[in-house]
Amino acid sequence: MHYEDKKQLLDDLNIRKEEAFSFVFHRYYSRLCLFASQFTDDPGESEDIVDEAFMKIWQGNRSFASFDHFKSSLYQSTRHIALNKRTSNLRRSIRTDHYVSSQEQTQQSQLQQIVYAEAMGELYHAIRSLPPKAQKIISATYLEGKSNEEVAIEMQISIQTVKNQKLRALTLLRARLRRDTFNLLLLGAFIVKNFQ
Repeated sequence: MHYEDKKQLLDDLNIRKEEAFSFVFHRYYSRLCLFASQFTDDPGESEDIVDEAFMKIWQGNRSFASFDHFKSSLYQSTRHIALNKRTSNLRRSIRTDHYVSSQEQTQQSQLQQIVYAEAMGELYHAIRSLPPKAQKIISATYLEGKSNEEVAIEMQISIQTVKNQKLRALTLLRARLRRDTFNLLLLGAFIVKNFQ
């Protein structure tokens, strides 16, 4: 059906006559898609926005005072839907970025835990290979975080003996450990309780 009379078209639109909507749809679809394209880079999404705008007005129960009022409502609806989709896409993009970032952090954290576990294993193995007294002093000072004085009292030996034994043990450990693991030991990165 072809509408020459805008009043007739408006009347038919207000009673939701299918022919009237079909006429308007075919006449304004491409220009509404062009209007919607300013809100998205995806031509397919522009078409979805316009389809949704037409459906919203078609299913609504609003009456229009003039054809210009109808057209204005159609553009407003298209704009509103397009902005909502853009906001939704932005939120989804932020959530995706956050998820990817958290996954990368988790993977990095897991890698750090693996490296730490490997270094701990290497360190424990090297400490167990020390002479018994040196082993006890290194464990107490570097793994349990005790002072030379505390170790001297606990083992009933002089502070100088603790220092001498510690120096001897560190010399042996430096030869047996990788440089980064040895440096971690010196930095106190392995202070733990209940070293076996």
